[in-house]
Formats: sequence, C-alpha cells, structure tokens
Amino acid sequence: MTDNEIQMLFVGVALGAQGVSLLHVFWNARDARRGHTAAEAARKRAAGDLYLSSLRLYRLQHRSRV
Repeated sequence: MTDNEIQMLFVGVALGAQGVSLLHVFWNARDARRGHTAAEAARKRAAGDLYLSSLRLYRLQHRSRV
C-alpha cells in the first residue's frame, strides 16, 4: 500500500469511529427522552390514582344516611 492509501485508511477508520460515537449519543438522548416521557406519564397516573382514592374515601365518609 502506498502512503496515501494508508493515510486514507486511517482517516476512514477515524471518521467511522466518530460516526458511531455520534450515533450512540443520538440513541442515548432518544432513550433518555423516552424515559422522561414514561416517568411523566407514571407521575400523572399516580396523581390521578391518589385523587380518585381520596375522593372515594371522602364519599364513604360523607355519604348521606337515608
């Protein structure tokens, strides 16, 4: 191999490594975004469950006696 071919090989390997690194950054950011969305949904669901359980308890405590 000539010097130019060896140099092009190293440049190609370096660019490939940087490309894979950027791809991993993108995948990690996407996973973090999905995790944040799932956590927000779980928080809202828990708040709704808490509200409904307290409403049920309130209704049981204040039901009219007929």
